[in-house]
Amino acid sequence: MLLLASCHSSIDTGTSLSNKPINEVELKTSNETFKVDFGFNDYCKQTFMDLDILSSLFAELKTRDDLINYYKTLLPGFLPGYSNLQPQDSREYLFVKIEYMLAQECFSDNCDSKTRKEVLQLVSNFQKAKYGEYINPICAQKSGVFLMAVILVKERAKSIKFINTATLQQALLCLNSEEGVSEDFSNLITACSEKFLADNKN
Repeated sequence: MLLLASCHSSIDTGTSLSNKPINEVELKTSNETFKVDFGFNDYCKQTFMDLDILSSLFAELKTRDDLINYYKTLLPGFLPGYSNLQPQDSREYLFVKIEYMLAQECFSDNCDSKTRKEVLQLVSNFQKAKYGEYINPICAQKSGVFLMAVILVKERAKSIKFINTATLQQALLCLNSEEGVSEDFSNLITACSEKFLADNKN
């Protein structure tokens, strides 16, 4: 955990992790109602959520600050083909697990806008590295889009001019969908996130 000490976020220090929700929930914001599905489809659940090879690491991530700072240390390097799905190479598993936990945190009402914007900047940068020739980290592609969507829906009053209701709703259901997340759709959510960030720098 030495990496955590070298890259601290100044936001939400000491806020314990919520680890929820884990299923589909309904969110009402302004005049809209969204379904936000924190459930995983069987493929991602079996491949990643049931693995315990990194359980000792996640046991050490006690607070929201720990989680954000660990996320900053990840290197978005995915191996070609399907070799990245093997337990000995845990990069995709790390991204899915961390981004899922961050989505839970950013969904919480006690998570402030400053924290959400910090996380949104990180995930929008990481997401671009999840697509490329011979690279197909399917579940990490989903978790990144889902995390961005969760932040955008929680900040709906300010994000509404950058992403329409139907597109945002689709992204909020992508984890449990049997369909993959296309690069075009991922780029669209990333672009909406970047526009939101540019318009809300303070």
